[in-house]
Amino acid sequence: RSSDLRWIFNGDHNTPARTQEDLKLFKDVRQLSESVGVQKIYDKEGIGHVVNLEKGDILPGTLFVHSDPQATLAGGVGAYYTNGGRLGSCVMEAYATGQITLCVPETFRIEINGTLPENVCGKDVWYKVLRDIGPDGAFGMILEYAGTAIDSMSVESRMILCGCAGFCGSDGAILQSDEKTQAWYKDNFGIDVEQIRSDPDAHYAKTLVYDAGEFVPMVAVPPEVYTTKPVREVQNVKIDQCIIGTCAGGTLEDLRVAAKILEGKHIADGVRFIVSPVTQRVYAQASREGLLATLTEAGAQVLCSTCDVCLGVVAPLADGEVGLSQQTLNTPGRSGSAKADIYLASAATIAASAITGYITEPKL
Repeated sequence: RSSDLRWIFNGDHNTPARTQEDLKLFKDVRQLSESVGVQKIYDKEGIGHVVNLEKGDILPGTLFVHSDPQATLAGGVGAYYTNGGRLGSCVMEAYATGQITLCVPETFRIEINGTLPENVCGKDVWYKVLRDIGPDGAFGMILEYAGTAIDSMSVESRMILCGCAGFCGSDGAILQSDEKTQAWYKDNFGIDVEQIRSDPDAHYAKTLVYDAGEFVPMVAVPPEVYTTKPVREVQNVKIDQCIIGTCAGGTLEDLRVAAKILEGKHIADGVRFIVSPVTQRVYAQASREGLLATLTEAGAQVLCSTCDVCLGVVAPLADGEVGLSQQTLNTPGRSGSAKADIYLASAATIAASAITGYITEPKL
């Protein structure tokens, strides 16, 4: 294997361990990783591909492979993710040979200019773009986001915007590394990074241009993530459970948004409200800011950082129940019963809906 490559093990599923088998698995994988020279092992810090950004393992301009397709969220800092489009086989190829074979994708430019309305965030933008592109409209391409609205977005919103890019058939998503990116790394982690922008004469296979002011809160409706609609079209659907968390949410910005909406209020009777910060660093900062106290006082149950709320291993749904979540997928059976319905939305929509007990558009 090439000595220039860095190898990382992330343990973020089945954690905290629930069984002795889980414990044995983590011990065995840790021992094996150490025995083959993997020096960076993260199995307590939270969801791995976000932890890798926090640790400075993935920086702007970095090319990396990962087995989880949602790792494309690193495009939000100007890094390029791939798994080769072969169910993660690219990771095995890289480990075995120290190199990978890639076909350089064409670029699909998504340009958004103007100012996004209040309580419209990266996830809402993504669901609108997905609705317009469709499940295969960017097949084999990489999405590149640009425009004044993207410039105004926080780094965390940019990450969420890029995190589910594969659902439109694309190989990934990316946007510029700018002053905000530099400040995010420097202020939070003491890391200096470079700015990276597209060449002025860059060629784009396709281009979509949007006015940011036209975006509205969106929701993905069951039984598939590709069917997205404005929240106002599906209001008054009764919900049983809300989840803020997973790698498609649970950011510090999400917790701030939810706490602002829920401060001084209480979730509806009969609604379970689960919060799982995306990493332990986010958990700690949210605690320092009093966000977790605000959410708990409103009726939320705050869990540690884990992928398990996305898989329904923790907080599953029963037959006939309806969940509103930040999960990556809403296919039947993703969260417990295959006879449950899962809707996907932003932290603002989830918080507003938790108060009413029905899918509710956050106040604009």
